[in-house]
Amino acid sequence: MSDDIDTDQWSGYTPEEMDPPTDLVERIRLVCSLLHLPVAERHSMPGVALAREEVWRPGKPADYVTVSWNVSDKLFDLAIAKGSEGRAERLAGALSAVEHALADALRRGGLRVERDSEIQDWQVLGIDGPSPLD
Repeated sequence: MSDDIDTDQWSGYTPEEMDPPTDLVERIRLVCSLLHLPVAERHSMPGVALAREEVWRPGKPADYVTVSWNVSDKLFDLAIAKGSEGRAERLAGALSAVEHALADALRRGGLRVERDSEIQDWQVLGIDGPSPLD
């Protein structure tokens, strides 16, 4: 939290501030469904994971959606347990390639997608074009 904000008087985030923007989530889900990509219902599940913006100040609403591709924890555990760092590195490389492809698919679905330069997350910032169904 920022030092200049009094968090003692802050009652917490409203439901609107905690949820990602509905229009972006619906468009992401549409693009994923057209490509038969699963959307992870919980962040720990495999598939396309959607997250809200990290809010740094009380009262600041989420205004974009972070997307990533999750694999099961079991798959990562197996890659690491085999004793070869190369396996884990190859898996990480494959995940990066899938995320790049996901970002491209979302762009083609009319969404504005950019990569955060500091934390390297893919962020869906808004709707730029028509629905892929139009």
